[in-house]
Amino acid sequence: MNIRVSVSLLLFASCISTVEAEPVEVKIPQQKMLSSSGGRFVFGQISDFRRDQYMLDTQTGRLWQIAMRKPTNPDGTESSGDEFAILQPIPYSDFDGKLGVTPK
Repeated sequence: MNIRVSVSLLLFASCISTVEAEPVEVKIPQQKMLSSSGGRFVFGQISDFRRDQYMLDTQTGRLWQIAMRKPTNPDGTESSGDEFAILQPIPYSDFDGKLGVTPK
């Protein structure tokens, strides 16, 4: 084996053995699954991200995502007004690929 290759491999191996990875803190989400002890509709956030806010109909299984929208002008362009919340339906897909509003 070439002396340069041997020295390079030795240096590379010594660099690898001295590198230590810093531990990564894993945060457990504080939110719980969407559920209800008595009410029909449940609002909840299932992760730490703001866009993961949902409303669940516990009787039918229908699900909506709470989304923020800006108002639009009559011509369809975005207005400069304040954002507002909407309920955007989340479709379910069955085994045949057909979309529906309730789980099958």
